[in-house]
Parts: sequence; C-alpha cells; structure tokens
Amino acid sequence: MPRFATDIVVMPYEEFRDQVMSDDPATARRLVDSLYSGVGYILKNAFDRDWLRALIDRTYRWGLENPSSFHKMLDGCPDFHRSIDAEQSQNYSMHHVKQSFYFFPWNDDPLDIFEEVNRRWRVFKYLGGYPADAYERNLPSDGIIDRFQVVRYPAGGGALESHTDPLQNQKIVIGALMSERGIDYQRGGFYFASDSGDYIDCEPLLSVGDMLTGFPSVVHGVAPVDPDSELDWKSKQGRWFLGLYSNDSDTMPKRVTAQSLGNQFPAPQLPVNDVTNTVQTRGL
Repeated sequence: MPRFATDIVVMPYEEFRDQVMSDDPATARRLVDSLYSGVGYILKNAFDRDWLRALIDRTYRWGLENPSSFHKMLDGCPDFHRSIDAEQSQNYSMHHVKQSFYFFPWNDDPLDIFEEVNRRWRVFKYLGGYPADAYERNLPSDGIIDRFQVVRYPAGGGALESHTDPLQNQKIVIGALMSERGIDYQRGGFYFASDSGDYIDCEPLLSVGDMLTGFPSVVHGVAPVDPDSELDWKSKQGRWFLGLYSNDSDTMPKRVTAQSLGNQFPAPQLPVNDVTNTVQTRGL
C-alpha cells in the first residue's frame, strides 16, 4: 500500500465519474493502479458552488439552534455537533482542532443533503469495489454505518495532524471543499506527504465544489488554518469541508480508527511555493 503521494491528477468530476461507472476493464485497472501507486485526485466542479456555500449557512444555523453534545454511534444516535479543542482531542486517536457536525442516514436529514451527497458517494463506493449503495440503510447494530460530516477548521489554528485512515470499510478518502484559501482563509489547509520527503500543498489546486480523493494509507493532514488569528468557536470563519466516512459503529468490539503520525510528519507551514514545483498536474 502507498505511503506517500507520487502525483496529483486534476480532472473534471464528471469525467472521473463516467470512467468509474463505465465498467471498462482497462479503465478500471488504470484507476486502481494509479491509486495504489499513491496518486491523489482533485475532481473539479463535483458540487455546485452556491449549494455548498448555502450548506455552510444551514450548518452554522443548525449549530446555533442545537447545543453542543456527544453521542456514541449506537442505534438511535441523533445528529449532533461539538467543538474539539487541543485538550479534548487527547481523547481521540489523533490531535485535531475543529468543529464537527455529524449527520446519520437514519435521522431526518435536517440540512437536506443526503440525496445530493449520496449521488456522488455511490461513485466512490463502486470504485472501491462495493455496491454503490453500500451501508446506506445500515444501523449501528449492523456494524458499519455511513456518517456525513461537515467540518469547520476554525481560523486561529484549526488543524488535523498527519495521519493515515482505515481502509477496511472504504478504499479511498473522500471529501469536498466548501471554502477556499485566499478567500475564506489565508494560511493552512490540506497536504499530502510526498515521496520526495517534502509535502504537497493541495490548496492552490482546490476551489469550492471540488472533491479530493486518494488511498487512505497515504499520509495526509490539514495544516493550521490562519494560526495567528483569534480562535472563535461561534464564528463562521475558517476552512469548511464535507467529509464522507463509512465507520465502524460503537457496537464493534475492536473499532479501527485513523493512525496518528504527527510525530513522524509534523504539519508544514502552508502556503508553500507553487504546487507545480512539487507535483505534476495533468489529466488521467
């Protein structure tokens, strides 16, 4: 399994989707080989920009209307949100500072996102070798569940340390950009560790509506967002991200979670030099 990113492919989401769903053996082999070799994909215009911008507003209002809480992923688990600071993150598998909003498919979809998101998510499940609708109707008692997560990495140091993700339930990392560096924040953002011993700053290639994907064993993280700003948990400022995860529920006796690698791969200071100096960008 790949440890480092070897290249970044930038291509239209619709082209990527059509290739995945074509059932062409040569295309399937090429895609799978590229992911196993450490290639990351940035898929342009996967979501409508205005829809994602409006989703930030809906999520923010929902957070104001519902108190912060925490619930294990058991049958009947409600949607909830919580702010995780540096001290609280010690209770998790890795260090992070973020405000997370968790939504589950057995609830009433308060932000009206399931249909729009599942249409994209099914493509990536199918790419990973699963039925396109895998886990969509699962409950925690079934063992594996889908979880929709809207995340704000707040200005003032929101971050996610270097890590790898589990791959027993999904074979690729999946997420969509809801905000944009240079507009909504000025520093920080998503990076891969590269095979050159450096880091790949993906943010110059990313715009609102783009999706980002790669193999879970490739080291990645989110460098601190505008670390010199004052952290305000009640603000909307920061980097917003839509993450799609098929998790072991809390009914599983030995849940597999992300592996922290922050000591081996300290977060870089972003932005760095032009990303094209580090990695080639091309179509597949």
